[in-house]
Amino acid sequence: MNKTRVNAFCFIILMFAVVALAAPVPDTGQTKCYDVAGNVITCPSPGQALYGQDANYSINPMSFTKLDGSGNALTDSATSWVMVKDNVTGLVWEMKTNQDGVKNYNDPHDADNTYTWYDSNPATNGGYPGTSGSGTDTEDFIKALNDANYCGNNDWRLPTIKELADIVNYSITHIVATIDTGYFPNTVPGFYWSSTPSANYMGYAWGLYFLDGGDDYEDKYLDYHVRAVRGGQPGALDTMDSGSTDDASTSTSSYTDNGDGTVTDISSGLTWQKASASKTWEQALAYCEGLSLGGTTDWRLPNIKELRSLTDYSRYSPAINTTYFPDTVLDFYWSSTTHADGASYAWSVIFYFSHGYGGDYTSNKSDSYYVRAVRGGQPWPSDHLTLSVNPTSRAVAKDAGTTTFSVSNTGTGIMPWTAAVTSGGSWLSITSGSSGTDTGTITCSFDANTSLSSRIATIRVTANGAEGNPMDVMVTQAATPQTDCTATLDKNFSLHIPYITYGTLLLWADFVYEYNPMYPTLIIFNLTNTAMLTIYRYECEKEESTLSDDFKIHIPGLLLADGITRLSVDMEYSPAFSTNGNTCFVVAKYGVVSNFLSGISAGCPDSTD
Repeated sequence: MNKTRVNAFCFIILMFAVVALAAPVPDTGQTKCYDVAGNVITCPSPGQALYGQDANYSINPMSFTKLDGSGNALTDSATSWVMVKDNVTGLVWEMKTNQDGVKNYNDPHDADNTYTWYDSNPATNGGYPGTSGSGTDTEDFIKALNDANYCGNNDWRLPTIKELADIVNYSITHIVATIDTGYFPNTVPGFYWSSTPSANYMGYAWGLYFLDGGDDYEDKYLDYHVRAVRGGQPGALDTMDSGSTDDASTSTSSYTDNGDGTVTDISSGLTWQKASASKTWEQALAYCEGLSLGGTTDWRLPNIKELRSLTDYSRYSPAINTTYFPDTVLDFYWSSTTHADGASYAWSVIFYFSHGYGGDYTSNKSDSYYVRAVRGGQPWPSDHLTLSVNPTSRAVAKDAGTTTFSVSNTGTGIMPWTAAVTSGGSWLSITSGSSGTDTGTITCSFDANTSLSSRIATIRVTANGAEGNPMDVMVTQAATPQTDCTATLDKNFSLHIPYITYGTLLLWADFVYEYNPMYPTLIIFNLTNTAMLTIYRYECEKEESTLSDDFKIHIPGLLLADGITRLSVDMEYSPAFSTNGNTCFVVAKYGVVSNFLSGISAGCPDSTD
């Protein structure tokens, strides 16, 4: 599939660095061993051929607990439950119901509902918000859960692509959904959206197929399934710089170069070989098992979930942190996990976009691809501190006011913490709760925003020694709405349109009239400047210009230089005149709105040419 998008006006791509901490990487669930031809075999012993494949290791086995509506644990035999806790990652997942082939958007838990991808927050949408709906987009879905305070919580969110992949069971074939349906019934064996936008195509976002466990990026206007999650940290904002909007295993702060050819990912407990080599799958298994590096010999070929944890979804070509892995090749890297449906193939990752052309993919075991060994990956001790802040972001109105954030320690032991505004200027300040122990409330006050642009401030909560430290939470303040969106034409025939809606994008544009003696009856305007408005969506109180998908501009109230006369004007993009780097529009139709002056009647005739 050719995944490209052309926007005639402008592209704005925003990427952000994160500082967050991921949980241990869960096991894949694969328990069978296979040979190169795809036959099921007795699992080999150390020293035998094909030892070291996925089923030979079980580190952080997948484990789930059913929860009732108050978050209380239920027995595995319970027949009614509303949430599921992942005991490895600590994340809590929404239950789906009523898989009967009929959508019901009045019930956000209906398993048949599908949604377009939409995120109105420019800090997290990858530069393009996606396609909004009326209760049928992902933002509407999450809002419905939080407005209802589902199970007593209002911090539900869309999972990141790595979080979504962590609940895949790679031992299951595509006949049913690749997930433990004993805990996650009503899962459709299809594509589910994640919150992770594509780094290279801003009109696309990542998701995962519960048909086989593979990930992919799809166009944000398409309808797919969703499942909400809460807990953990999806990637708090640090600075508006290039970096990851996904899990912390991709952030610079989570890596330590050990100076011996190995790199440790503090967030997952995994230690990685820096170098890489090309091998067949069988050779890759033997190579990792026989590797002596960094004073240790307990190396192995990573399973697909461990290998995916290296991916930085905010980058591409390559989609990995090249500060620590500078020699990464834009080719497939082996995992130890066999594809359950085609067992002569094994799962792999190509670090380009982060899926076959970018995330995970399957490769023939007889082919030669690259290998990077791994070791470690033990679970967190039961008595560790865990920093949690709720919510992780807050949208506030343009007027002055206050807002609060709750801090808690979801682990054990004593956790001192501090809070400070780290970015956003002087408009936001902490009035109480700048420090505390374990639990507490941060209260912030903010000034009125009188500008046409929204603004963002960041509060950093620091709890040294705790999982999730430090944690950044974001306050986004709405802009003051623009009240007059009227386009103007001055006496020099320069046309300025201050507000143009193009789907979910907001633009402004400047044009200059150009006379063409070969076409004396046409009124032609050359586009000289354009940009995206950095404001939240709102409705104009006066005339609003629009741009259609076929690049026709409608101006409902063009004000002429006399300050009185208004025209309704339609302009059409003209490929014939858009040469030598110009972008030209031809006036196709106009009409008087009010107070027409007779001296203007000698203009262009009503024409669509």
